[in-house]
Amino acid sequence: MQLSVFVPASMTLTWTSVTNCSYFVQRATNLVPLPAFSLLQTNIPGLSDKISITDTNPPASTPAFYRVGIQP
Repeated sequence: MQLSVFVPASMTLTWTSVTNCSYFVQRATNLVPLPAFSLLQTNIPGLSDKISITDTNPPASTPAFYRVGIQP
């Protein structure tokens, strides 16, 4: 469902979306302690195709974990 592509100095996330939904993207550099994720972008409108969001400031020296969700 989700594809991540690393480009120097940025990270692009791509996923298949649906219309009539809004999405959010969160990022964490460590999965503990809770809450590990912080909000990167919200209110991303769904399309009838794929959506791509670019994190233009990913962590340089640590791994990053991303998650995409549907907003209630």
